Amino acid sequence: MMGEWKAGPRWHGMGRLAAVAVVLALPGCATTGGDAGAAGGDAAGAVDDGAGAVDGQVRGAEVGVVERVVDGDTIDVTGVGRIRVIGIDTPERGDCGHDSATAAMSALVLGERVTLVAGAADDADRYGRLLRYVDVDEGGGGVGAGPVDAGLALIEEGWAIARYDSRDGYGRHPREDAYVTADLEAADLGCYPDSEP
Repeated sequence: MMGEWKAGPRWHGMGRLAAVAVVLALPGCATTGGDAGAAGGDAAGAVDDGAGAVDGQVRGAEVGVVERVVDGDTIDVTGVGRIRVIGIDTPERGDCGHDSATAAMSALVLGERVTLVAGAADDADRYGRLLRYVDVDEGGGGVGAGPVDAGLALIEEGWAIARYDSRDGYGRHPREDAYVTADLEAADLGCYPDSEP
């Protein structure tokens, strides 16, 4: 039925995106380029950008700038490609809340430097999109400044639901418990037209 999103009950008016500070624990803190990174040195010819990235890599994760937001759970990242955010689902085009979820993701990530962290059972989905967590570099150096988990932020604000995880046959992902808990705690305010604040 057009205008209703079948997968979830909750889409509400545009609210301020919550800044959710997360501590990243990246496994295997070696950089790309063999044992040189593990020993504390850089791979020959690698370029350190001064922000912890060497040739676009941050300790096993890809780094790039979001050049386009396709919808609330899919983005295009310069030098990496199309990314499907792990563990969340947002309304599809034509469904209630699509434009608002897309706007919320845009406000959070468009033009921003992001770190893309693998964590799904598969590297890509059936459409060829890379499956990654999207951590936004909030920076600023202030208290509480640090990366924001874009998927978790959208769940907490009601733009996304926790989905595509062990509960529906896609395999457990490392942030699943936090996503499901946030989904259960998020307000169930219904689906309002995208034009409402």
